[in-house]
Parts: sequence; C-alpha cells; structure tokens
Amino acid sequence: MAHRLVARGGHRYLSPHVVVTRLESEFAYVESSEEDGRRHVRGIVRQLQAIKQIGDVPVDSEYLERLERAQDGAIYVYFGDDPSSETAYLSTAVIPGEPLFFDYSSRAHEAEAQMLLLRCAEVLDYDVIEM
Repeated sequence: MAHRLVARGGHRYLSPHVVVTRLESEFAYVESSEEDGRRHVRGIVRQLQAIKQIGDVPVDSEYLERLERAQDGAIYVYFGDDPSSETAYLSTAVIPGEPLFFDYSSRAHEAEAQMLLLRCAEVLDYDVIEM
C-alpha cells in the first residue's frame, strides 16, 4: 500500500523548505537533499514523457508542465527517530505545490512507519489518504 499526504481544508501546500523545517522539529533524524529532489522529479518527468510518446496511456499535460516548472524547488527528505532502523523511517520528494507520496518496501516497513506517517501529517497539518 501507499499513502498520500494532502493539505487540509483546501489550504496551500507548504514550501519544501518549510516541510523540512517542520520535520526537523518533530523527528530525531532528518536528512534532505535538493539534488536528490531535482533528480527524482526529473526521473518522473522523463517517465511521463516516455509514456506520453508511446500514447497507450493518457498523460495529464498540465501535471507534466507543473512538474517541469517545480523540479528545481524539489527536496528529497529522509526522516525518522532512529537512523539505524531499516523499517522505521520515511522518505519522499517534497515538490512545490504537490502532495507528499509515501510507498513502502514491505509490509513490515509500512507497519513500522505508520506512527511516523501520522506524526508527519500532524506536524504539517496534512491529511493522510490511503492509495
């Protein structure tokens, strides 16, 4: 399963730097990388462009353009309470104006990260959506 965090009540999404600052106030371990964020978004853009060229699956052109504009402001963040844990951590790309997406490497990872996800949503004032 995966989860998405969305801004509550129609509020705007927090900027990537504000997200990182709030996570740092809540979690013992937070690492962030602007380069990893840009690289992650560039990868998504390349995949969507390839899918669009093949033409078998429709691609939202507005979403693709939004990602292209936002990629330079993206930050990839890794966080948790124990940097040595192999399952009690979360990571995601924080893309300007977009929800946060979390996926898990296993059911154990998802179970161990559940409380972190809820704390993340609380500190950001976002809602958790199951996907």
